Amino acid sequence: MALRGPRPLLFLTLILLAAGLAQLSEGASYRQFVTQHFDNPKTSAANDRLYCNLLMQRRGLTRFFCKRRNTFIHAPAGQLQAICAHGGTHVSLNLYDSLESFNVTTCRVLPRSRPGNCRYRAAIGNTKIRVACVKGLPVHLEPTYLP
Repeated sequence: MALRGPRPLLFLTLILLAAGLAQLSEGASYRQFVTQHFDNPKTSAANDRLYCNLLMQRRGLTRFFCKRRNTFIHAPAGQLQAICAHGGTHVSLNLYDSLESFNVTTCRVLPRSRPGNCRYRAAIGNTKIRVACVKGLPVHLEPTYLP
């Protein structure tokens, strides 16, 4: 039985829409990674504690709850993207370890912090990182090596 009428066109439209949404969601994951973890050059602040308070709020990580822990990486975007290719070692599934170390700031929430008044302590370090990659781009930072 041959398909007739608008159904084949509707089916094709739905397929194309689904493919487009899949591409957007993968791009959004990389954008989310950049928003949550990328800060190069490092934003200026009077001290590392104020840096964490400022960046966590600016990046929207304190809007609905105080995110317990977040790490910012201070390196060019190209170096982070390279981990998913020649700048990293494949570990398992889509996880890659960086070949080089990166300057990082890890922010951890202080007790009694509440949304609207989230306060953080900072730990700075130079360490290798582990990322999850999708289509050659980092989309998730593992806490494996972080200070």
